[in-house]
Amino acid sequence: MFHDKRGLEMTATSQATVDAFDDVVEELLCSGRDTVRLLDNLGKLDPEMVMGQVLRGYFMHLPSRMYLVPDALDGLEKARALAVDVTDRERRHVEALATWCAGDLGRCAAIFESILLDHPHDILALRLAHHLHFFTGDLSTMLSSTARAMPHWSGAVPGYGYVLGFRAFSLEENGDPIAGEPFGRRAVEMNEADIWSGHAVAHCLETTGRRLDGISWITAHGEAWRHRGTFANHLWWHRSLHYLELERFDDVLDAFDNEFWPKPSEDNIDISNAASILMRLVMLDLDVGDRWESVADVSVGRIGDCLRPFNDLHFVMALAMSGRLEQAEAMVAAMRAYAEENADEGITTAIVGRDAGLPVADAIIAYARDDHAAVVETMMDARYRMVPLGGSWAQRDCWVRMLIDSARKDGRNSLARALLAERVAEYPKSAPSWRQYADALERNGAVAEASAARGRAAALLPA
Repeated sequence: MFHDKRGLEMTATSQATVDAFDDVVEELLCSGRDTVRLLDNLGKLDPEMVMGQVLRGYFMHLPSRMYLVPDALDGLEKARALAVDVTDRERRHVEALATWCAGDLGRCAAIFESILLDHPHDILALRLAHHLHFFTGDLSTMLSSTARAMPHWSGAVPGYGYVLGFRAFSLEENGDPIAGEPFGRRAVEMNEADIWSGHAVAHCLETTGRRLDGISWITAHGEAWRHRGTFANHLWWHRSLHYLELERFDDVLDAFDNEFWPKPSEDNIDISNAASILMRLVMLDLDVGDRWESVADVSVGRIGDCLRPFNDLHFVMALAMSGRLEQAEAMVAAMRAYAEENADEGITTAIVGRDAGLPVADAIIAYARDDHAAVVETMMDARYRMVPLGGSWAQRDCWVRMLIDSARKDGRNSLARALLAERVAEYPKSAPSWRQYADALERNGAVAEASAARGRAAALLPA
């Protein structure tokens, strides 16, 4: 019996195969560029390694692309055939892949957690459980998962830094960025290439409103992260959110053009980055030129590719805001058909699409049509049901801003004032929010309060 670098028993033909497996997992953990190459290398070294086939199946699911589903099923079929004389842990990984292929993401995550109870150093199970909890917006379970893991890890165990990053992100997304930040910083000190941990710190700095610190953090590590995979573009997007809050709008557009959307991309995260930043700019009444067009050109190819409602909403946004309303409606129709066909079968993404995705999608199209009354009617309730869409609070915030903007544009002055009061309470260091709040106060006749709010906005901007 062979063992991986953390001492777990592995069924394989040689230690070299197990080492190759470790290389693929390491590349996953650091969001590297060479995952596909290393995975192919593992398959050539030992095509009958059960965990190699399982790993291939997992990787086919991670991008949430319909055309990769057959490859995931092929990995499952081969893994099942090989799961004869293997360890119980490996057998449970085959079961996890089967539930993922069946679309029951909650059950899949639960299997990963059961593996971790007996094998807390199974960092693949830990990373994928973390991914699925985040993917489905199961934030409390994500936090509990990392809390259970921490006592079993130390600097003596390879991969400890990654676990610190999981803990950092889990704390931040559960409303405790102050506690999360030190974990993420320590992880990056241990391994600067650990971009997920760096991303967790970026979230903590953003949540606490430390704009200049956030820009400096990402810039200081930018060269190391630039050599990671396309996830690095998401860090440049995060830096742009700081620029946005500092009202450095030219810097936001420059980052769009030269950093996270320098050319059209088929990557879902890239598309989400691009669509959401443009939407934020539009809602601040800024001219984005023809930038929607290239994002829409890619998004039109995703009609019917309904494997993650969070992604679908960004495709809808790009299509609708570029004026391609017929295609945006076709995307929503495909989402609706997928939900109706699969929700009763227990497919997680179909249930989330039905309950959370479709209302937001309808609101996006209404916004593009300037039907702001419809946006308000839909989003006043839907905003409380968006967490299962996955993504972070920072990402979903785009659609909360849409509600506020529609209340303003629909002349709902009292509602706009109330929503912006909520917003500055939650984001007290947001200059644009204070400025919008001042406008809303003024429209409601609260002149003195409006002047004070404008003073708050000005004080948040560097001299």
